[in-house]
Amino acid sequence: MDTKSRIMEESFKLFLKKGFVDVSLNEIRKASNITTGGFYYHFDSKDTLLVAVIEKYIFNYFNSTIRQIRDFEGTPKEKLKTVILSIIGDDITINKSTKLCESSEKIDYRTLHLLLFEGVQKYEIISKHYTEFYYNLLNFIKDVLDEGIAQDIIRRDIDSTEFATFIQTSMVGTVLMWIALPEMPLENRMNSNIDHLWNYITK
Repeated sequence: MDTKSRIMEESFKLFLKKGFVDVSLNEIRKASNITTGGFYYHFDSKDTLLVAVIEKYIFNYFNSTIRQIRDFEGTPKEKLKTVILSIIGDDITINKSTKLCESSEKIDYRTLHLLLFEGVQKYEIISKHYTEFYYNLLNFIKDVLDEGIAQDIIRRDIDSTEFATFIQTSMVGTVLMWIALPEMPLENRMNSNIDHLWNYITK
């Protein structure tokens, strides 16, 4: 692994453990086994590093998930469930998580979302990426609904844009409930929400 990638990965792991603000440049330097000069060779500030880390390990992952599922040959409902559970995590990933880094260390999805929310609140550029991602997700959900309408699975009186917004709102609300109440079975709750919504819009 090259030095810049090592700095980003070690920083990401530190951010997940302590949040953005509480990680010092000295901790990053020690974890990455570099000098202060070595850090500034690759990044001009800690804020620049934060943005690069969020882009690489969160938004790139989320957006690539959407791109991959666009080519998925399942039913519209299967596509919808797959993309949502891939992005928010599921009951297995609450404790065991998934691998977003090159190392073998697992990433807890709940911590991932908390880190993202912290970044959105404190950094305008991260907030901008967050907004762009959710528009991307909204368009994906709308396309899935339009596919279902074209296949005569979904009722034609449904406004796909309006209902895509409703589905996305339900998704975000479920994540917020899970963050506040981590004992809540996330996958079961999300599956139940999608099933109820799907039953409403299908013929």
